[in-house]
Amino acid sequence: MMFSTKAEYGVRVMVALAQRARESPDGEEPVVPLAEIAEHDGLPLAYLEHLVARLRKAGLIESRRGSRGGYMLARAPQEITMAEVVEALEGAIAPIECISQNADGSIVCSREQDPDHVCPTKLLWTRVRFSIVSTLMNTTLADLLPAPAPATALPLAPSAKGIPAGAGGAAKQHLPTPTIA
Repeated sequence: MMFSTKAEYGVRVMVALAQRARESPDGEEPVVPLAEIAEHDGLPLAYLEHLVARLRKAGLIESRRGSRGGYMLARAPQEITMAEVVEALEGAIAPIECISQNADGSIVCSREQDPDHVCPTKLLWTRVRFSIVSTLMNTTLADLLPAPAPATALPLAPSAKGIPAGAGGAAKQHLPTPTIA
């Protein structure tokens, strides 16, 4: 498996911080104790402490000490890409061990160190890596947040036939089907 629990749990921490920020009644970014996230999601606190240290070092979250201490996002959720989060937690993204990225951005296969050896699968793994990185770069933390709860709805007025407005015949919302490139 390419991603470990570091990415899985770290993304969950980031989503929890973003949700709390969105739900803040006064519009201020709340400070969330890590123990609260660990308990709510059933995650090991000691492991989360290790992950938030990486997220802090990457400038994705900030911390506050004290009795009301905890963590908060360093930027707005729509400004944080999943590529930043995953790379802070996992390091460079590579679908298999032999594929890596040079400082100049080119993709190399460690098995091609011999000039006479050409990796027959390098094209495949380069495309896989590109797709993963592209998806992570085009997905923000805000994209992962569940839709906000609707405002209190007013009761529907009955129609002339005694059928509640909006019942039967209501147009269904069709969401676009994602395509895999």
